[in-house]
Amino acid sequence: MRLHDGTSIALAFICICLRLVAILAFVQAPPTRQFFLRKIISSRLPHLPAGSSTAANTPAESIDIIICLLRRVARSGNGDEQTARELLVVLGEYRKELVQTIIAAPQNRLSLLLERPNLIIRHPALAQHILQPNSFILTTDQWFSRFLNLSASDVARILSRWPSSDKHIQSLGRQRLKKWLAFFLSKEGGFAQKELRNVVTTCPFLLCYTLSNVQSTTNFFKEEVGLTNAEYTSLVQSYPSVLTYSINKRLRPHVVFLQNEIGGGKDNWTAWRKVLCSYPQFFSHSLEKTLIPKVNFLCNNTGSLLCLKRSELTQVVAKFPPTLWLSENNLKEKFDFLTNSLDLSLRELREIIVTYPQLLGLSLEQNLRPKMAFLLASNAQDSDRFGYGGLSPRELKGFILYQPALLAYSLEGRLKPRIRLMRENNISFCYCPKNIMSYTDKKFDSWMKTQISTWTIIE
Repeated sequence: MRLHDGTSIALAFICICLRLVAILAFVQAPPTRQFFLRKIISSRLPHLPAGSSTAANTPAESIDIIICLLRRVARSGNGDEQTARELLVVLGEYRKELVQTIIAAPQNRLSLLLERPNLIIRHPALAQHILQPNSFILTTDQWFSRFLNLSASDVARILSRWPSSDKHIQSLGRQRLKKWLAFFLSKEGGFAQKELRNVVTTCPFLLCYTLSNVQSTTNFFKEEVGLTNAEYTSLVQSYPSVLTYSINKRLRPHVVFLQNEIGGGKDNWTAWRKVLCSYPQFFSHSLEKTLIPKVNFLCNNTGSLLCLKRSELTQVVAKFPPTLWLSENNLKEKFDFLTNSLDLSLRELREIIVTYPQLLGLSLEQNLRPKMAFLLASNAQDSDRFGYGGLSPRELKGFILYQPALLAYSLEGRLKPRIRLMRENNISFCYCPKNIMSYTDKKFDSWMKTQISTWTIIE
């Protein structure tokens, strides 16, 4: 028993010595002092997660300890000296002013800080500002709106396209958003603030995509596709969703398709870059489901009647890229309408489409059919004795083969007013220059004066 008592006394003496060594360490080695005191503090805080006292010197443990201490201050209404000392241990002696502010802060301000405990370690100056009674703190979504100078209509537009966008922006965090916006506003991104504001309001969920993905897509367009800064910003502004597409699964295969299948080629890529900038929605259509089948439809006589050659397909797509994603039924209806109305041969139909494929983008019922009816009408309509074109199908066919764009001019804005003016002056439309509708207003007026001052012909 005595031996046992002597052993106990020896162990107690050793423990006392170790405590004395620890006390000396507090003074001579600040990091070590913080480690031991954090362990002591964590052992006294019941709200800490289990096992956290074994790693009291980690940043996560520090946050947990700070949260517990802030809750203690909030519950008591005013922190005591013990809480202040423990906060100093966690934060460091040089944060005395911050600790004093925390101890004296009202409960509503402490609750704000409890929502953002990381600020105490990462941004102590901001944390101290939050604790001031009359301070005003912008939420992340408020800061974002001010940074981009968003108007009320801009915010409403974002909300309509991205419901609960304020919560999403809040969850993204200010630091991530700052990096994201800084990239686009940098020389590498090439955007002005107004341009970036248009992109964000048009496609707000783009903010969720990681900066590394956006940077990779930017590099692809500038380095592989060869877009200039102006071309790149124009492309993204008109179709921001292009930044969300996979490079390997969508963007690069589409560019290769345009080069190899359509005939852009690397040697003639400058003109095709402009096509991509004008019609970036080209990337939204599937190669397998839309683009490749459409090429087969136009070139392989699978129902389109055109049987375009490779060089002709290149011309059609270069002039009017949407040809590749208009539906087959849409195209067939227009091919049949033009063929039947004008009694066209296959060669003549192909000539019209290759020369001016933009006709395929016009509505059949609201555009092509009313114009054709007006130009072919041979008697007065709607009580207007000058309200008709008076051409025969053969005459109209000659006009359109010479200039297919005739059917693209506005019926009410150009065709009717000019034909009406010619008839009022006894000038027959069928004897006019076949490109008369392409004249500017000044040139047309000059031509009219010349005809009136010399002689006129009317059937």
